[in-house]
Amino acid sequence: MAELSFTALTSREYCILRQLTLGLSNRLIARNLDISEKTVKNHLSSIYLKIGATDRTQAALHAQRQGLTEEAPVAPGAAPETERAGGRAAGSATPVLSERERHILRLLAQGLSNRLIARHLTISEKTVKNHLSSIYLKLGATDRTQAALHAQRVGLVA
Repeated sequence: MAELSFTALTSREYCILRQLTLGLSNRLIARNLDISEKTVKNHLSSIYLKIGATDRTQAALHAQRQGLTEEAPVAPGAAPETERAGGRAAGSATPVLSERERHILRLLAQGLSNRLIARHLTISEKTVKNHLSSIYLKLGATDRTQAALHAQRVGLVA
């Protein structure tokens, strides 16, 4: 992936990317910035192109590795981040993942698709999806981006 060039990003893209590192959905980013979800999607497409990412997970992980994180304001009526993620506040007990789940989470955090994870581990794509469902439940994550960001925060990936 290309090196992140902050000068290539507009101030709005920079702000959206910072919120993406929190694992926020397009809807929550739009609420926080008082813009439409379509505008968020358009900015994300531009961000992916500029930093060489293919999806939101890669973009969020890359930005987090570059130290681009922020405590995003919570939109009126939105739940606090730990509730949005369905899970634990910082400092609470770390969920226990099986060795296979940790391995899948590592591969996910490296940006691999379910298909590539399945090929790498010589298991079916359906088995990968089942493991990911279990991982999301244990982490309190709602999607692969949140799970991958968690993996990076706890040091499962470099």
